[in-house]
Amino acid sequence: MKERLPAFIALFMLLCLVMMTWWAADYAQRSIPLDQPARISHEPDAWSDHFIMLSSDPDGVPKNRLEGDSMQHFPHNDSYEIVNAISTGQRPGSAITTGRADLATMFNNDKTILMRGNAHLHRFPSEDTSALDITSSELIIYPEKDIIETDKPATVIQGNSRMNGKGMTYNNQTRELKVYANTDVTISNKDLPSESSNTDQAPEENTRP
Repeated sequence: MKERLPAFIALFMLLCLVMMTWWAADYAQRSIPLDQPARISHEPDAWSDHFIMLSSDPDGVPKNRLEGDSMQHFPHNDSYEIVNAISTGQRPGSAITTGRADLATMFNNDKTILMRGNAHLHRFPSEDTSALDITSSELIIYPEKDIIETDKPATVIQGNSRMNGKGMTYNNQTRELKVYANTDVTISNKDLPSESSNTDQAPEENTRP
C-alpha cells in the first residue's frame, strides 16, 4: 500500500490541476466581455438633401433617374425613402415616362419603387402615340422591367379618352395597359382606331394606348 501511495498522490494532484485549469478558463471566459451581435436599427443610417440616383445600361447610357428633395436610407431592409420623388424612365426604344409622388420607397435591390401620395405617371407622346397619364394614391414602378402597376383605384387619361378602374398594369415597352375592374369609361372618336367609329364601345381589359 505504501508503494502505491505516491501514485495516488500524483493522480490526485493531476486531477486538482485539471479542475483548476478548467475553472480558470471558465472564469476568464465569463470575465471578458464578448462583442454583442450587431443590432440592425430601424433608424436611418444615411441621409441626403437634393437626392439624385442614376442607373445606366452596360454601355453607360442613363436609363433610369430617381430624384427628390431629401433621402433617408434604412439598414434593416436596405430601403430608401425619398420625399417629393420624381422617377424618370428613358430606356432606348421606349417612350419617356415620369412618375411623381409625395413619398417614394425604393427597395428590393433598387428594383422596386413604391410611389405614395398623389402618385402620377406621365408617358410623353411619341411619333405614333399620344401622351398617357395615370393617377392613383399609389403606384409601383419596376424600373428594370419598365412596368407600372397598382391595386388601388386609378384614372387613365389619353387624349380625350378617360378610364377609371381599380387595379392596373402598364407595360411601357409593349404599351399594353391592363385595367382589372372598369367603373367608368369615356372613349373619344379621336382616340379610336380609324376602322372603328362606335363611341359607346368599352375597351377590353387589355388595351394598347
